[in-house]
Amino acid sequence: MRVLETDVAIVGGGAAGCYAALNLYRAGARPLIVCKGLVGKSGASIFAGNLVLSGRALGNTEEQARNTAEFLIKYHNQFLIDQHWARRCGQWIETVYYPELEEAGLYLRRDEHGNMVTSPGKIRSVAANVQGNSGVPFMDLRRKQILKAQIPRLEETAVTALLRKGDGSVGGVFGLDVMSGECVAVLARAVILATGYSDRLHARSTGTREMSGDGIAMAWRVGATLANLEMQWWHTNDVADPPSWQRMQVYPNPMLGSEKSARMVNSAGEEFFNQQQDDPLAYGPYTVQLKALARQVHAGKARYDGGYFAGFDHCDAREVEAYTTYGKTYRQLGLPFPDELVETAVTAHYRQGGIDVDTDTMQSSVPGLYVAGGLGGHSNGLIGLATYDGKVAADGVLAELPRLGACALPDAEIESERKRLEGLRVSRGDGVSPAQLKNRIRAMMWEKAGVEKNATSLQSALEEIAEIRLDLLPRLSVTRTAKGANYEWLDAIDAVNMLDTCELIVLSSLERKESRGPFMRSDFPLQDNASWLAANVLKRTENGFCFEQRPYELPFFKPDFVTRDNLEVAW
Repeated sequence: MRVLETDVAIVGGGAAGCYAALNLYRAGARPLIVCKGLVGKSGASIFAGNLVLSGRALGNTEEQARNTAEFLIKYHNQFLIDQHWARRCGQWIETVYYPELEEAGLYLRRDEHGNMVTSPGKIRSVAANVQGNSGVPFMDLRRKQILKAQIPRLEETAVTALLRKGDGSVGGVFGLDVMSGECVAVLARAVILATGYSDRLHARSTGTREMSGDGIAMAWRVGATLANLEMQWWHTNDVADPPSWQRMQVYPNPMLGSEKSARMVNSAGEEFFNQQQDDPLAYGPYTVQLKALARQVHAGKARYDGGYFAGFDHCDAREVEAYTTYGKTYRQLGLPFPDELVETAVTAHYRQGGIDVDTDTMQSSVPGLYVAGGLGGHSNGLIGLATYDGKVAADGVLAELPRLGACALPDAEIESERKRLEGLRVSRGDGVSPAQLKNRIRAMMWEKAGVEKNATSLQSALEEIAEIRLDLLPRLSVTRTAKGANYEWLDAIDAVNMLDTCELIVLSSLERKESRGPFMRSDFPLQDNASWLAANVLKRTENGFCFEQRPYELPFFKPDFVTRDNLEVAW
């Protein structure tokens, strides 16, 4: 086993983790990044479509600046957000984020006259190169910055446990080098978790294979408090078939350089969503689309797994392809573009909830453990917000670093975790493969804790989880038992994290007795601002867990009703 020492261990190599590392490095601290994939090349950040303009950046008017703030608080977080954090974040994005990106060499798309190309409407965005593909050049830049700074990194290394100091605070991580099969312990004075918010926990999901709820599961095991785990967001316009294309979207957002966007059509050929007509304020109209789709499902004119269509048959192909890549998707599917629509379906996207944090420092309820980006339970993610969190987490750690002692090697914890991992690398004659188990979990979450759920379906999900723990987990079996490059072993490790995280999500879904935005309960169809304009806080106790409510302050924006049918709420 390798043992490494550093000041701060950062778990995750996306927008939040990289920016935290860069800020720590610039301040003279010693960060080390541990990434399950490749830094800047895996996870959710590379899929960022656009960069939302904040404040008065790039010619935004005062009205557009206010609209953007309203969008972040109302549409993007359903009022479940610290509005003071939102204001600080917006100001930073306006004054630091965009100027810093351009100075560092990120190319923001311009027209033939050299003017920045923005989307039209009340909330504007820009793209790095082309719309829908901004995350790749963005994260390429971050990777180059990490390499230039010579910040140490452990890539293709799965962190499986957080290590604790003698006083119970977090002071390191334990992981598995996937390629060599060697265990590694990183001893640190503090840990920043930045494992993202787009976990692959449903049968249809935008998350990549390495995103299996690791951050939630590991934090819960050391006693971290969680918040709003039930707030799952969904793409409504992802390609329905083939299944391997489920991450490809036909996004009905305003197109760069055009007043138009994709439209949505039901099985009867009736248009049921057109952003310019239905919701010009929502830059990312996920909830508005989802509610429009729910009405079609209830009317028998669509399903959540297909039976409705999206496309650009009302647009000129040149207009669409000037700054987007949508045409390429259609042609690869053998569809004439833009004349035909493509069948689309709902896909689980990002999770609004996560680990509960102090938004001034990004510290969790466990000393020594900080959180950056979408893994936090304080806000829904966008790449700019995640980057800001990286800065705040780094600042929070730096303020405490002089008082945080080094972590001694916790031999008992390490041996326990090593034995747990070895127990998952076993071949059994009557065993269940990790792939089978992961598919079973995802099918269960889609069917019983999917877009619409109720107490009966959620209780059934808990019963199935208990059954899996009793019957399938003990029979997990891998075909190949060698340590090196054993991705089946990694799947087994991931499956345990998935199961633990899914159970916490289902419990949280049962606790929130309302519908709000993308969270839909058929047995509680009303959005209830009298009882549930609050964080749904999940805490560990000696006997298990308990829930608490923490009301949100509403200093800048507030709902204009007490209760209303969630499907009739405009946002």
